[in-house]
Parts: sequence; structure tokens; C-alpha cells
Amino acid sequence: MHDYKGCLHIHSTYSDGHTAVPEILDAAREAGLDYIVLTDHDTLAARDAGLAGWHDSLLLDVGVELEAGAHHAIALGLSDLEDVRDAPTIEAAFEAVGRKGGLAFVVHPVPVHKPLFDACVPGWTDWHLDGYHGVEIWPYLHDWIRDLHVWNLLSHYRSPDRWIRGPEPSVLAHWDAVGRRRRVVGIGSLDNHAKRVPFRRLGLDFMEFFPHRRMFGTVRTHVLSPEPFTMRGEADSAHLHRLLAEGRCYVSYDLLADATGFCFEGQRHLGALAMGEEAKAECEVSFRVASPMTADLRLLRDGQMVACARGRELETAHGEPGVYRAEAFLDGHPWVFTNPIYLRG
Repeated sequence: MHDYKGCLHIHSTYSDGHTAVPEILDAAREAGLDYIVLTDHDTLAARDAGLAGWHDSLLLDVGVELEAGAHHAIALGLSDLEDVRDAPTIEAAFEAVGRKGGLAFVVHPVPVHKPLFDACVPGWTDWHLDGYHGVEIWPYLHDWIRDLHVWNLLSHYRSPDRWIRGPEPSVLAHWDAVGRRRRVVGIGSLDNHAKRVPFRRLGLDFMEFFPHRRMFGTVRTHVLSPEPFTMRGEADSAHLHRLLAEGRCYVSYDLLADATGFCFEGQRHLGALAMGEEAKAECEVSFRVASPMTADLRLLRDGQMVACARGRELETAHGEPGVYRAEAFLDGHPWVFTNPIYLRG
């Protein structure tokens, strides 16, 4: 199995980011990433400029961030934005993306109200909708900003990872709940702009927040593929989209340790089950969680822990219907969150 690590939800100078695409590519290569997904606001200009595809060992996939009503989403796999960019509602945007064969992921799922810092988003409330393929379960920037105040701004700037707490529990709970009725993919994201003037009301134009070189080492989404990339840009982007759509991925905070090689799978008499797969709860499934290093490993069903172990491997059998996923912690810090295996009643 090939484990490809990358980062999603990145902004460039094609919209409101402060770094040009060539510099972003340099930073991603230096970080050892296999792919990045650029999602500028309401534009596919980087794709139109011929930048999508392979750049040495790095695949650049160009998506887009959409805004409809109060909600935002990123869409992948689009060749144009007709009927998508001007959708009156987020549901209409999902439908337009689907008609074009694209993928839609909900972003900014957690409410943020920090007007002093130009950060106000309502969060995702329409969990009942079925038009989206997945959701950001760990958006790094929003994790960082939720405890931000004027009095601790300098600490946030100097030691940003001191303030990282992991996925918001309410988002995980909603994700598990939606998963009980259908597959919904969890991804990690950065929402990075590398802004030099992120807080205009404070006039902090001398501070650069989150240069890409640093951010690319934090929250990553690892996709697992049975076959290697072909080094053909369009084909490999399409393959990346399929892996993400099928939930063959896990989210990790690689600043703690590179999670490459992490594994969550199930085994039953009919064969193996990979992350994202759905199967009938007809018999017991032997679940296996394997880590490249010693960690606190947990298996959850419908959000409740059903097994745990400290070490590099956890094996346990369960047959009840539910949404099964794995989590891993290093010295008490959140590290890995896998996509589920679904046992249906």
C-alpha cells in the first residue's frame, strides 16, 4: 500500500493568499509532501495557467473554495465553475458540483467569532444535507484561532502549536452521526493564506503568520493507494479524488511525528475491509490498528471507545453495526484520526 501525504485547503495570490504558487510549490517540496490541493476563492486560475500537475515529485491539484449563503465548501475535480460559483445556496452548490462529477467538502465546520482578528464564520449547521462528500474534521487554522485573544496573541504567534488541541469534539460527534446513515469522509486542512497582515484592525503588518514552509509540516491528510501514482498529472489527480471520495485516508498531526505507515483495517471471512468501506454486520470483524511508533491507540464505534492499547498495534473483534474508526495520541496529544469502516445493520 502506498501512503501519500499532502495538505488541502491552501490559498495563493490568485485569491486572498500572500504567496505565489511557485513559492508554495517550493515549500511543499521542502516539506516532503507528495501532493497539495490549492483552493483559491471562486477561481480555477492556477489550473487555467497550466500549473496543475506534477512539479518534480509533487502533485499540485487545483480545486476551489466556494461560498454560498453563510457556508463555505471546497470542490475538487472541476474544469469550470459554471453554475457553481453563483449558486444561491450551499445545497445548490453541492448539486452543481455533483453534476460536474466533482467532490465537495464542507469547510469551517466550527463557529468562530473573532471580529478583532477578521475571523467570523458561522460554522456548519446543515448536517442533514447529503450533497457533500466529506468535511474538514481538523482545520489547523481554526484550531489555532479558537483560543486567540489580544492578551495571548504574542504567544500564539511565537508558539502556535502550544494552542493546538485537535479536532473539535462536536464536529467529530456530528461526523459519527452522519456516518451512521451514509459514508462521509473526514479530511485535514490548513486554510492557509500565509498572510502578512492578517489582523488589519490591529495594524500588525510586521508579522507574518503561518509561512507555508512551517504549515506543511502540521496537519496532513494521508491517502492510501494500492497502486503508485503514474506521474501523469490529470490521471493522478483523478486517482487522488477517487481515494478521497472513498475515504481511503487518515488525518495526522505530523509535527509530532510523521504518521506514514499508520494502518486501520478490518478482516472478515469474506476478505479485508479498508477505511471508507461499508459492509453488512453479518459476522465479527477483526479490526487492526497499527502505528509506526508507540502511541495510545483507540478504536471507537459511533464515537464511543470500545478498545484501547498502548503500543504499536491494537487488535480486537466486533460485530455490532456502527461507525468504527481509530484514533492515536502521542504523550496525550492528538495525532491520528482515521476514516471509518462502516458496519451496516
